Amino acid sequence: MAEPETTQLRASKTCRFGLARAGAGCAGLAVAALLAWRALSPGDLVLLFKSWAVPAAVTVHLVQQAGCGCAWRSLIEPPCPSRWTFFSIRCIRSSVATLVPVSGIGAALIAIRLAMKAGMRLDVAGASLTLDATIEMAAQIVFTLVGVGLLLTLSPELELVRWSAIGLGLGGMALAMFIGVQRFGGLRLVEAGLTRLTSRWPHLLPMPEARLHDQLMRLHRRHASTAIAGVIHLGSWLFGAAEIWLIGFAVGHPLGLASCVIIESLGMVARSTGFLIPGALGVQDVTLVMIGKLVGIPIETAILIAVAKRLREISIAVPGLLLWQWIERGHLGAVLPVLQPTDPAQRQFSSRPVK
Repeated sequence: MAEPETTQLRASKTCRFGLARAGAGCAGLAVAALLAWRALSPGDLVLLFKSWAVPAAVTVHLVQQAGCGCAWRSLIEPPCPSRWTFFSIRCIRSSVATLVPVSGIGAALIAIRLAMKAGMRLDVAGASLTLDATIEMAAQIVFTLVGVGLLLTLSPELELVRWSAIGLGLGGMALAMFIGVQRFGGLRLVEAGLTRLTSRWPHLLPMPEARLHDQLMRLHRRHASTAIAGVIHLGSWLFGAAEIWLIGFAVGHPLGLASCVIIESLGMVARSTGFLIPGALGVQDVTLVMIGKLVGIPIETAILIAVAKRLREISIAVPGLLLWQWIERGHLGAVLPVLQPTDPAQRQFSSRPVK
């Protein structure tokens, strides 16, 4: 009787956590809506919807997602699935993290499942995604350093310097801990859990065991691929400043390049900090207003940027979720080309895609 009770308790905790995240998301949405209602006039919203701000933001973000997908793909030895496959999986992962009340880990697991459906083996998909997340975190820290440096040139306040140093120090510590966990065998715990699942429910996994740690260490030793992925991720983050510039230009409030980089870099930090709230609702929007004040942007312009970014998220996330459900309903071939290995020595791919 103990085992069913334990399973039921875990399910209850998961349900409560999901409800808590959904509630936090609703509260954040209310905060963002209240902020827009108090600061924007109907004319501001008409200007936003009549302009090309949202289509431009969507285009920039899709280019970013394509870059991040290419960075992930560069970590895997050829042959590997197409760039379109990695781009699609990246968009679906981002859509789930934005609109569905699951953690970032839940969105990553969905990405791994989709990669396996496209023909990748579990250990390759899991290890490469783990390393990709590590590299992306490092690129975000570098991008934040650039933004903070630019901000300090505009507003060299001692209090700002202190808080910036604290934030970057915490980010560096988190990255070092994440790498340390990987190096010292943290994924072996995941392997043990997968082994138990396989022994209990053999039909859930396409292979008897997953060598996640060994595969991850193998990827760590491919320094050239790691460097290429880092450059692509950093370039994608920097390109995100174009979204801020295009939105400001479209609504008649052109911004300087330095201000765009500052807003985008620190706004991404706020989004990462509010990871427990779906889409960082409320957190990202309030932060954009605060950062806009630091660089001399009127509150109306800052909120228009925040609203445009939210509309961009919805414009991409809703089709992303529909695409995910389309794939899960068995229409994989119409979306993600499945790579079937022709040589049995190509061990990075499973013998058949996940059903």
